[in-house]
Amino acid sequence: MFQAITIKNLIIFSFAFILFTAIGTISHEYGHILAAKLLGHDTTLHYASMNYDTSVLNDSLTTLYKENQTAIESNANFYRKGDYDRILKKLTGDSFYVTIGGPLQTILTGLIGLCIIFFRRKQMEANGLALLDWFAIFLALFWLRQVFNVVMSISREIISPNGSYFGGDEKNISDILNIWSGTFPIILGAIGFLVSVY
Repeated sequence: MFQAITIKNLIIFSFAFILFTAIGTISHEYGHILAAKLLGHDTTLHYASMNYDTSVLNDSLTTLYKENQTAIESNANFYRKGDYDRILKKLTGDSFYVTIGGPLQTILTGLIGLCIIFFRRKQMEANGLALLDWFAIFLALFWLRQVFNVVMSISREIISPNGSYFGGDEKNISDILNIWSGTFPIILGAIGFLVSVY
């Protein structure tokens, strides 16, 4: 059932892994972009990041804050408090949805690959791995992003401490939900590890 690893296979698998890593990174950013676009924001794509434009909302919030700073800081009512609260809520909500868009895209892609593997496992055992199976394996390995993020953020904190063992979108999601910053990184990292082992 298992074949010896040849130089040719090693080169093919290495190239495929590098290709799918680039595809995974860009598609992760498109998950953020899709969320931002659905919320009505202009976006800019970079290789490992994206930006979305909230300048109009930020300018409105800043203007309202400057005009009503004393009332806001003392939590008192003021003439346009409803507008201020609405803009603040929109900015916070949009930040959450845009942040969750990337990991959600990566997780869904990984789940698609995992489902294909699961439903084709009997054919794989009987006939070996077909091209579709290898495609599904590389899609399922999108879950490695969750493992990589945890390992890298903990390693970074050990080597060069900055006060947090966690980073990335998963930490930001935990922070926005006001739960321990390691909650989503550890849960998703553990699931990613189990998927990778499978």
